[in-house]
Amino acid sequence: MPSVTIYSTDGCPFCVKAKSFLAERGISFEEIDVQPGSKVWKEMKEKTGSGSLPQILIADEPVGGYSDLVHLEAIGELSQRLGLAEQGEVGPLYDVIIIGGGPAGLSAAIYTTRKVLKTLLVSKDIGGQVALTYDVDNYLGFSHIETADLIARFDEHVQKYGVEELVGVEVKALGLTGKIKKVITSDGKTYFAKTVIIATGKYPRPLNVPGEKELIGMGVTYCSTCDAPLFADLDVAVAGGGNSALEAVIDLIKVARKVYMVSLRPLRGDQILQDKVMSSPKVEIFIGHKILRIVGESGVEAIEVASLKTGEVKRLDVQGIIIEIGLLPNSGLVLDTLETNRIGEIVIDSRCRTGVAGVFACGDVTDVPFKQVIVAAGEGAKAALSAYDYLITQR
Repeated sequence: MPSVTIYSTDGCPFCVKAKSFLAERGISFEEIDVQPGSKVWKEMKEKTGSGSLPQILIADEPVGGYSDLVHLEAIGELSQRLGLAEQGEVGPLYDVIIIGGGPAGLSAAIYTTRKVLKTLLVSKDIGGQVALTYDVDNYLGFSHIETADLIARFDEHVQKYGVEELVGVEVKALGLTGKIKKVITSDGKTYFAKTVIIATGKYPRPLNVPGEKELIGMGVTYCSTCDAPLFADLDVAVAGGGNSALEAVIDLIKVARKVYMVSLRPLRGDQILQDKVMSSPKVEIFIGHKILRIVGESGVEAIEVASLKTGEVKRLDVQGIIIEIGLLPNSGLVLDTLETNRIGEIVIDSRCRTGVAGVFACGDVTDVPFKQVIVAAGEGAKAALSAYDYLITQR
């Protein structure tokens, strides 16, 4: 590896940043202490053409200061100069990369592009969790709208501003601690940005019982909107007692022969949903029961449930089960980098800041209360505006 030399002095914050930048990447360097006006300072000025600190040389060739060093990495030239193998392709330097294509991420994208920030949105899909429900009755301006239409309007609005989207690709790793952030995707490509907005939402909580993993896609599902039609004229179970579980039962009432609802606790969803469920002769409700296991070989054949009060175990013959027992945050990529609460939600302040400079989070992946589409959209706007404020104050 070519030699790296840093001219620096005590009390210089950018000297510290430059040395930390190289140390974090395992790049060794020689440090030369400089006092302004000294003989060494004059030598440095002759070599580099600049008297500001720090000054960095690679193979005795001056590259500039800390910001120049960061820029070299962002455009992929630092690895080339050091003779290091590059990891994947290197794209342009974005002002902001937004991870997630739900209401929070799409809202953030609209606001960043309106602030004329070079934006890339990366997401495995468009719509996020809202795509798992059939309709929305409480989004401002719409007394009722099917979620497919709402998502289409969101994305159409984003497309109006020409946001660059990378859809169908998952993020594999993140580098968030440097001045320039790295986003590495599952296809091995690396993208660079000055800021990152994490809007990855949540995913369905599993039951974690025997037979669940083995029968996913063979009668075990987490989305009634997607899969309820598959259970036409069959007996089906729904696990859970909240709004999502009640909505799943209502979806199934339209097509299934029999619906069992199994909940550990009393039903806690909206009363209007409870009334619809309880009024259907197709539905049998087991309150205070837990699911012990899901039975089946090539498909779901039954579930075993136990009463929390008596311990009595019953077998319910069903050909499918929809699991609606809550959601968990998609925060696995940042658990070692960002502060999270006891359930893994990213802790943010009122400006969507995460505690790591240049990294913001919004929507259901955060600890903001009340997981609603309109809340997520508002938080996305806040995160975008905070990213903008951050960028305009950076040296």
